[in-house]
Amino acid sequence: MKTIKIENIGNIAKVWLARPEVHNAFDKTMIQELTEAFLGFAAHPSVRGVIITGEGKSFCAGADLNWLGASRSEPYEAHLADTLKLSSMFRSIYGLDKPVIAAVNGVALGGGVGLLAVADVVIAAQDAVLGLSEVKIGVVPACISPYLFMRCANRARLKEYFMSGERFSAQDAKEAGLVDHLCGPAELQEAALAKARSFGRAAPRAQGVCKQLFRDVPLMHLDEAERYTAKVLANIRTGDEARRGIDAFFDKRKIDWE
Repeated sequence: MKTIKIENIGNIAKVWLARPEVHNAFDKTMIQELTEAFLGFAAHPSVRGVIITGEGKSFCAGADLNWLGASRSEPYEAHLADTLKLSSMFRSIYGLDKPVIAAVNGVALGGGVGLLAVADVVIAAQDAVLGLSEVKIGVVPACISPYLFMRCANRARLKEYFMSGERFSAQDAKEAGLVDHLCGPAELQEAALAKARSFGRAAPRAQGVCKQLFRDVPLMHLDEAERYTAKVLANIRTGDEARRGIDAFFDKRKIDWE
């Protein structure tokens, strides 16, 4: 990997965006490497959770403007190929059936805010600064918009951020629903690790299905959701995890899902 670093901490994979000289901005290589990394996490049962954070002073400044500048004369088809890869990267993170925690240090702009939207839990340093600044250079936060619409509780505030491009504080982001927890900058990495470890006390398959329910059920009509969720629960109840968990409950013993 040239643009990211992966640190294994027990059963937690910690992904460091590692282009601090450009505030961890995306380029083609980082998009490809993040996609490959998260597809790899999905295939490895030993990985129970993932933390994503930034090396240096920033979390992620969004798209690398040098990369965008070099490609501005490319035809539409080339731009579409790039944006489809960007969308696939976000989908690979969002679709991972394991907990993803974003630890937001410093600045998160544009696509960097998109990384927050595809995470399950977002912990930000109190001095973090966010922004959807694309409109200031004539671009739009399109590929990240589906995930931001799903995560952000305050649509009016999000619309303002989209259309103004102005930066906003971590506290503002929390009030809008983009950030879940705030902590001191010095405590950020340990707080993210503690949160990732806390998920390890749950059954892994059941945990993944919970994420699937959050992704799928809100898009369904009630009649469809009723049948779908009944089948999901029946499948889980007849699976090995449920048998082990229920047996442990009746035997009054703790089960070690890790």
